[in-house]
Amino acid sequence: MNNYQINSKQHWVFLIVFGFCALLGFSGVLVAEMFMPDNPGGNLGRLAMYRYMGTTSIAWALIALWSGYKLRVSHLTNDK
Repeated sequence: MNNYQINSKQHWVFLIVFGFCALLGFSGVLVAEMFMPDNPGGNLGRLAMYRYMGTTSIAWALIALWSGYKLRVSHLTNDK
């Protein structure tokens, strides 16, 4: 059982930091898609960006969504 509870200030930090990281990651994938040359080397670079930055950006976005959900749930339970 987890005895350590994360407070709302820490959830806000998670939300802001991981949301910003996800935004930067998705922006990096978009820039790679727009500016990589259309040749075999560029296609390999594009694939590497999708494989790494796409996956990690999704993970960062999920952490940000989790912390936003926890903030909402804690806000709704504190109002009662």
